[in-house]
Amino acid sequence: MRARFALAALLLAMATAGCGKELVVGGQKPVDAAGTGDGTPEGSASKAPAYARLAGSGAAARRPQGTITFDARVDLLTARGQSAQLSPAPATVTVKVDGSDSVHIAAGEVPVGRYTAARVTFTRVQANVTGGLVIGGVNVTGLVNVGLLPGESVVVERAVDLGSPSASARLLVDLDASAWLSAANARVVAPSAFQSAVKIRTY
Repeated sequence: MRARFALAALLLAMATAGCGKELVVGGQKPVDAAGTGDGTPEGSASKAPAYARLAGSGAAARRPQGTITFDARVDLLTARGQSAQLSPAPATVTVKVDGSDSVHIAAGEVPVGRYTAARVTFTRVQANVTGGLVIGGVNVTGLVNVGLLPGESVVVERAVDLGSPSASARLLVDLDASAWLSAANARVVAPSAFQSAVKIRTY
């Protein structure tokens, strides 16, 4: 009987040790997250943004202009689905639509571990377009909203390697605004269109 209890205890200890390999208690990993309105394609900083590839050399004059304000919370995920919260509450951030800036979203320290994905939960996304957006041959300016009702959210989860378990990392949330703004209908963008467009990468 004692031998069985000893064996069971040993197996439990081994299982617990295996689960603990991804998050290590006692260590901290610094992570910073920023957002941009319309950055380069994921993993290819040398390429032009989507609007430039579609519109050609004159794209700079025709690309959407204005600002995007959003509320978002950032979480990091391990391969086993364990999560670490980078921001305890949604941050309110305003970026330029054309991707000419990047703005801080959240920063903090998470338990040391191997993180393989990032999750961003958006509870509000609103663009204030001042020019450059043409839908169906019509110039569109003013407010364009991602269609979220009060209490709703859109969750964007992307695979991203945040490096070695204890090394600092920087995340960039690329809204890829030109992709989903062009899908607006009566100044409202479907959450699914926004969700599909957003990219997350390290930088």
